[in-house]
Amino acid sequence: MIDSKHLKLILAIDRCGSLNKASKELNLTQSALSHQLKNLEEYLGVDVFNRIGNQLYFTAVGKELKERASIILEQYEDLEAKIQEFKESQIDRYIHGYSQREAQRLQDQATSVSEFLHFDSIWEEGSRVLEIGCGVGAQTRIIAKRNPKVHFTSIDIAEKSLQLARKVIKDEQIDNVDFSLQDVRSLRIQKSHQYDHIFICFFLEHISNPLEILKQVRGLVKKGGTITVIEGDHGSTFFHPDDPYAKAVVEAQVQLQKMRGGNANIGRALYPLLDKAGYQKITVSPRQIYVDRSKPALVEGFIRNTFTAMIQGMSEDLLQEGLVSQAAYHRGIDGLLRTAVADGVFSYTFFKGTAII
Repeated sequence: MIDSKHLKLILAIDRCGSLNKASKELNLTQSALSHQLKNLEEYLGVDVFNRIGNQLYFTAVGKELKERASIILEQYEDLEAKIQEFKESQIDRYIHGYSQREAQRLQDQATSVSEFLHFDSIWEEGSRVLEIGCGVGAQTRIIAKRNPKVHFTSIDIAEKSLQLARKVIKDEQIDNVDFSLQDVRSLRIQKSHQYDHIFICFFLEHISNPLEILKQVRGLVKKGGTITVIEGDHGSTFFHPDDPYAKAVVEAQVQLQKMRGGNANIGRALYPLLDKAGYQKITVSPRQIYVDRSKPALVEGFIRNTFTAMIQGMSEDLLQEGLVSQAAYHRGIDGLLRTAVADGVFSYTFFKGTAII
């Protein structure tokens, strides 16, 4: 096929007059450039240039390519710019932000609930797993450690998050993970590079088209492979003592996520989503995190450092959008923290879905 590199080659030769000078401009060897030109002419079945000595002169086909090359490359650049704008807008939809505090909250969350979510996150040795939306690597480090002989390719749209993820994996001396800056929507399906399994955790809640994504990623997995999806459901939250202000700040967070194109209650929808996307043998299991004073690690790790910290991290956006007043917000945070004292009880349910392609 005609590639953008071929169009750049033609324009460079037009400017420079020879392969030697064009190779220097494009920072390629003359041999590599000659090979590209040969491939292009073989594909077209006609010559692009007439060769007289060391000089190259455009044929009729070459002139047509030259005239269209600038327009096509300009359109390529415009398209890439539009895609980048869209990617940046998607990053802005991530309601929790990319602060160091949020990165630590995600690590605290992953640690505190790992036994509830990942006791059965096991894949066969030698398999290849694609993790979509890995973020700061909070879940990556857990599943990679549990599967030391499985190779993980973990992708995310935010370079800042990936930098933190790489550091986490390096610090913990985990060697079976590769990270890549990728938008899942632009991944290409190649039979020789299909994965054995897909892993998605806390990603679908942030996007406006989860069904389309679930349909798309089916093509990245070998026949008979599996998908694992884990999502939360803020509507499952209950606590003691009951507090209307605490309920109000949780609902405000749900509404904020909805305004940004996401769904904080998506956990309950995993079965119908996977079913509509065409997956087989679907199993969805609730993973309830129930906390009382007999579980001090969860009191600290989940009530204070995960759930309440999440609401606190969104305080500015909640107030700016007018979803809750400042006084009601502070009373709501106090209500959530009240569940962490001696007679307090807190419960939240995650949902884990698995299915076969």
